[in-house]
Amino acid sequence: SSGINAEWPLRPGGESGAGKTVSAKYAMRYFATVAGNEHETAIERRILSTNPIMEALGNAKTIRNDNSSRFGKYVELEFDRNQNIIGAHICTYLLEKSRVVFQAKNERNYHIFYQLCSVRNVPEMKYLHLKSPHDFVYTSRGSCVEVDNVDDTEQFYEMSESLFNLGITEEQQLFMYSVLAALLHMGNIKFNEERNDSCSINANDPSLRISARLLGLEEKELQKWLCHKQLKARNEVVTMTLRVNDAVAGLEAFVKHIYASLFLWIVKLLNVSLSTTSKVDAANFIGILDIYGFEMFEENSFEQFCINYANEKLQQQFNQHVFKLEQNEYIKKEKSTDCDSALIPLL
Repeated sequence: SSGINAEWPLRPGGESGAGKTVSAKYAMRYFATVAGNEHETAIERRILSTNPIMEALGNAKTIRNDNSSRFGKYVELEFDRNQNIIGAHICTYLLEKSRVVFQAKNERNYHIFYQLCSVRNVPEMKYLHLKSPHDFVYTSRGSCVEVDNVDDTEQFYEMSESLFNLGITEEQQLFMYSVLAALLHMGNIKFNEERNDSCSINANDPSLRISARLLGLEEKELQKWLCHKQLKARNEVVTMTLRVNDAVAGLEAFVKHIYASLFLWIVKLLNVSLSTTSKVDAANFIGILDIYGFEMFEENSFEQFCINYANEKLQQQFNQHVFKLEQNEYIKKEKSTDCDSALIPLL
């Protein structure tokens, strides 16, 4: 009721599955509704349309949560001096790239892969040569390709409609689908062990052929560089063969890099659509931070370590902030804070 006169942060907290992402969505919906301008309904609609897109590309089923955010997201909702919402900006952090090539038991890859496979028989999607998620290594490693009460086909069309609402063209969408499908096919490429600690890929490998075409690469070049590496020593460049394990590791690193780059490209397109016409118009903002929760697995990736560390630091900052406010209240009322000072380090 007092209006928006400064920058305000909002950070939903809790472990994985506690409802942070849902709370952040409700907050965005609330601010987009109460601060909307009747002449600028398009911007509120675009802001809310980012949710299905970000969830498709950055959320996945885990053991504890069927729609777990596997990246951190910070959204700034921008307001003019009349407290009308005029734009937004999205920053992302700590995308769990390892999930693209590996999932723990009873977990899934990112939703977008299953959504794409669910529409594989649609005529416009035939060029992707997709199959059932059971048939791709990168979507079946967790032995879980379906989620109860989740319709991947319905969510795909919701995501696609949101892309159109945000001005993402059909050409850009088809490019995105081509890259995503290529990553699935690359996971099915077979490496053959050869003599002298080297490896090879059959020239007629269908996954290699489809991957190269979808990525716009020369098939022979892709075949060669998945099995070789270059070393530069002074002024000399040496080409060396790879062992099967090293080639697989190189392929997985390549796939993870492509997915992360595609993810950032999509976020960049969204920010272009959400940007204000003039930065001068943005007087204040409200920031909403949605970072995925603390989780412990039998095998924890480096990304999960970073996630847990970030959550611990954020919770520590929150505790210190709350206790500091409580201490100030005691000081105002001229009461002793010795007991609280002793408890704070313990907590």
